[in-house]
Amino acid sequence: MLNLSTPAIWYPGQSDLDFEEEINLMMSRAYMTRDFLQGKIAPDTFLDFLDEQEFDVFELAEDWELVEV
Repeated sequence: MLNLSTPAIWYPGQSDLDFEEEINLMMSRAYMTRDFLQGKIAPDTFLDFLDEQEFDVFELAEDWELVEV
């Protein structure tokens, strides 16, 4: 098994179910990022995944300096 770390923040009042869902989302993003960086998935697939996770892919592209501002 791959040793993969991702941050997790628990906040007071958060239920165990909500925390577990948040962990699952973080791990899903970490695995997709790993697969993308290793060339196992296409850029379009990775960007579609991020869009489905409600990230602004155009803002991310600017942050990653993939497009000119």
